[in-house]
Amino acid sequence: MKITKIEVQKKNKNRVNLFIDNQFYCGLSLETILKNRIKEGQDISLSQLEYLQINTEREVALSKTISYLSKSQKTKKEIYDYLRKKDFDEKIINYVIQKLEEYNLINDEIYAQNFIKYKTKTQGSRKIINNLRQKGVSDTIIQKFIFELSDDLHSIDFVAEKYLRNKSLDLKTKQKTYRYLLSKGYKYGDIIDCLNKFFKGD
Repeated sequence: MKITKIEVQKKNKNRVNLFIDNQFYCGLSLETILKNRIKEGQDISLSQLEYLQINTEREVALSKTISYLSKSQKTKKEIYDYLRKKDFDEKIINYVIQKLEEYNLINDEIYAQNFIKYKTKTQGSRKIINNLRQKGVSDTIIQKFIFELSDDLHSIDFVAEKYLRNKSLDLKTKQKTYRYLLSKGYKYGDIIDCLNKFFKGD
């Protein structure tokens, strides 16, 4: 078998299409091609192709993902979406996710716990739950830590006080504060109680 063409993909310049005997065979990362010194006109065996497609692609995908993870903690869905955008094959993605889970480099429970602990200082439970769902955290995991979201009153006063600093306490400011706290995911009743503390008699 002979490599007859290596074509850079139009949508992703870091991926190439590999043609064997004038027929499309598979997509590979440009890094895989360069790392293994693959060139047009080169003879290649089936076992070499399988190695390129599976083993080397796994290494490249895992390396890129670990680099991605080094910037911040991610959920399983975020890792999946990241690798899909890089045009990695489904089998490669599943392999990477499995490896990351084995080494506890991704763990949606730990992610949710840390996310809630950090965000409860400045956001209400509605927004936190919605964000976790968007990041692919299951409702089962969210329910496991939901008790940590029950105390919105602990943070809403702090958030409101910080927002109102150096502002005049008039009706217009009250309306803006209401919209601000609503955008932060606090519940309607809690917002009204909070506003009544700061805007007494208004």
